[in-house]
Amino acid sequence: MSLGIEPIKQDKLTITPEEEADKLSLSFAGSIDMENPGEVLGPLFERVHNGALENNLKEVLVDFTELTFLNSSGIKELSKWIMKLGATAEDQRYLIRIRHNKNTTWQATSLPTLTYLVPGTVEIE
Repeated sequence: MSLGIEPIKQDKLTITPEEEADKLSLSFAGSIDMENPGEVLGPLFERVHNGALENNLKEVLVDFTELTFLNSSGIKELSKWIMKLGATAEDQRYLIRIRHNKNTTWQATSLPTLTYLVPGTVEIE
């Protein structure tokens, strides 16, 4: 499997992809406080979504443990990705597992609400 997702380093943000046999991991570090994070996150999540469907991935791990801040526009981009998964046929869906740091306030309060967008497609750990 090769989804062709390159590492991203922009402003104070680093996103490192790691591909395994049947899953993809995206590790986020730094902060997302740019004015329009959709310019970075939109195309990334689109590539991830399409690649996951084309390769029949069962899971995408999103690791936010090293992400210190995610602004509301960034949360909106994450929500749009999850909603796109909701519009996907159930037999093609994959699980989005979000690893978070419970000691980071914004993560503990904001990320669990994402599980309600499309029940059964997002897990928080």
